[in-house]
Parts: sequence; C-alpha cells; structure tokens
Amino acid sequence: MRPDLSGGQDKHIPELTVVREYAKVLHLRNEPYQGQMWGWPVHDEPELLEESALFELPGEGNDMKQEYRRHFSPASFTVGESGVWFFSLLWENGRDAEPVEFLDSVPGEETNFEATALTVVAAS
Repeated sequence: MRPDLSGGQDKHIPELTVVREYAKVLHLRNEPYQGQMWGWPVHDEPELLEESALFELPGEGNDMKQEYRRHFSPASFTVGESGVWFFSLLWENGRDAEPVEFLDSVPGEETNFEATALTVVAAS
C-alpha cells in the first residue's frame, strides 16, 4: 500500500501489480462494473462491437442525418481521479490483446510502475 494522498480521506495508492490483477478479473467477467477499490472510484467496461449501429451525423447546413455504421468501443478499466492519481487499461486492439496502460500521478510522487504493455505516463 502506498502513501495516503487524500488529505485525511481513506485513499491510498495501491501497488500497480495488484491493480492489474483486479483489472484482469473484472475484464474476464466481461460485464460492466462501477464501484470503489482502495478508496478510489473504479470503472470497468467490456468491449462493445456492433455491426450496425445507428448514428446521428451532421448533414448539409444545420440538418442532421441518420446513418448505420459499424461501431467498436474497446474494453476499459479505470481507477482513481485524474490530477491526483489515475490508472487505466484500454484493450484498444481487442479484448484478447495486451492492454495499453496510462498512469497519471502527482508530480514528485514516487510511482511503482512496471509496464507490461505499451505505456503512456503523464504528470499532472
């Protein structure tokens, strides 16, 4: 368990290896999840693939038109609050591929981040 960054609230930065394990369990369930873990909000969404989804698109002038198109939304897992501490996994190459990882942490805070896939790290 990492230091408390919440100013008195019950929020801790967990080890990312533990977070990845929980994310893997939720990903394998393939069902939406919304809750709290380690004092942080957690969201997990399964992959969505529709061969024919109805979209409303800009037409000519101010008109809108409806059109059927294929729709893909990758599976995703997020935990934390952007600007404080936030970690996400995005299966943008399909649910069976390795996820892309993103970590947003407080500048100057030590992170325990060992990437296993393509990684983007940003400081707020």
